[in-house]
This record gives sequence, C-alpha cells and structure tokens, in this order.
Amino acid sequence: MIDIGGVTLFERVLTELEETDPDDTSLRVWLRHREPLAERLAAQSRCRVGFAYEQPTGRLNELIRATRGATGYLTLIDSDRLTPPGSLSLFLRLARSMEGSADICLGVTNAQPGDEDETRYLLGKSGAVTEVRKLSAAAPGLTSAGYYHWHPDVLRDLKRYARGTQNLTTCVGAAVECGAKAVAVGIAYSANINTVEALTSAREAEAAWSAAPTQSLPAG
Repeated sequence: MIDIGGVTLFERVLTELEETDPDDTSLRVWLRHREPLAERLAAQSRCRVGFAYEQPTGRLNELIRATRGATGYLTLIDSDRLTPPGSLSLFLRLARSMEGSADICLGVTNAQPGDEDETRYLLGKSGAVTEVRKLSAAAPGLTSAGYYHWHPDVLRDLKRYARGTQNLTTCVGAAVECGAKAVAVGIAYSANINTVEALTSAREAEAAWSAAPTQSLPAG
C-alpha cells in the first residue's frame, strides 16, 4: 500500500488488471494485516478480489496453497514493486499469447545498484531461460521483475522441482533444469521497494515518468 506519486502500488496493479480482462480476472491478495484502503479499492474494482491476512514468506508452500485446485494458467504478482506504467498489462498480454508454447513466462529486468536479489537469468536467442544462477548482488545481468505466469502442470510439480522448501526464483531454475520451458519478458525498470533507499529511487523514477511518459521497453 506504499504511496508513490499520489497512487498506491495496489491501485497501480488494479488499474493495469482492469486494462487487460477485468471480467475474467480473479485476484487473491496476501496482506500482513487488514488494510481498509485496500478493501475499499478492491470493492471499487471491476476485478474479483479476495484477501488473505498472514505473514507472507515468498516461499513455495504459499503458492501451492493459493493455487490448489487451479485448472488454468495463473499469474503471480510481487506487489511491492514499481514498474513503468503499462508494464504489467503488457506482460499479461504477452504471457497469455504464449500459453500453450511456454510453461512459465516471467518478467525480467536489469539488475539495479543496491538490489538484494542475487539471482541472474541467462537467456537464449529466442528469449527462453537457459539457466538461473546465483551471483553477487552487485553483478550485472537480468533479475526478476516480480511477475510470473505459470502453467498448471508446472504448479503441480513445483514441490518436486524445488523439494518443497525453496523460494520462487529458485523454483524457476529447478523447473528449467527439469525441462520446463520458461520464457522471459523484459521490463524496463522494476524497483523492489523493501528499503528506504529503494523507495527514494522508485519515487525519483516515477517523477521522471510523470514528467515524460514513456512505454515500457524490453530490458537489455
């Protein structure tokens, strides 16, 4: 619910979901505690939104529990991230267009100075993920932009892929090693807002977009 440029991150997610297919979008939101503002925003949205209140860990068991019984592709959105306007809706359109030809579609972005994420995605010429490596957080390369689109068969196999204990990024690497086809979609910028410094950087980026709006471009 962080406010950046007068708009919360949650509002930004809802707005972009409504730009894709709101009548066919069911959103499950994990929060640490009740957020009256989030509930009001959800009530005003054309998307179907439900809430779960618990301490998130970003680990595999949460995804398995949340997707139990699912029969179609599902999208996981890391909601404490800021991306350029239109990035999420673009990702969803591209990810849906690749359903049937890819098991996993994930958003990637260039690693930023100060990132804590040590994961780097290596891509082939077609944009398919060939390897996931854990490097120094200061190492250049492509890292997660916080968007994942999963085939239901991969979801059912996640526990076997990652032995039930790993985080989601590690799980992507394990799935690729086991033969799952993962395709990357470039996002020009993605700030994981978990520090004061990251929040300051995100606000500076948003101010620049507001002054000169641009479309999200593939990470390079």
